[in-house]
Amino acid sequence: MTTGNLTEDDVRKMAADIGMTRLTDGHLQELLRATQAARARRASLPTDTLTPADEPAHVFSLTGGDGQ
Repeated sequence: MTTGNLTEDDVRKMAADIGMTRLTDGHLQELLRATQAARARRASLPTDTLTPADEPAHVFSLTGGDGQ
C-alpha cells in the first residue's frame, strides 16, 4: 500500500488482509482516521539521524520474587 492518501476502499482491503472482514462503515471510518493519524505521526518523526544506539533497550529480569 502506498503512503499517499488512503481511501475507504484501501482501508477495507487492509482490514480484510488481516482478517477484519466484519467491520461496519463506521468502524472503517475510525480505522481510516486512526491510520492517517499514525502515518502523520510517523512521518513527522526525525528518523534521518537515528543510529542503532538510539534503539530502545528492553531489559527483563528472570529473578524470583525472593530476589534470587
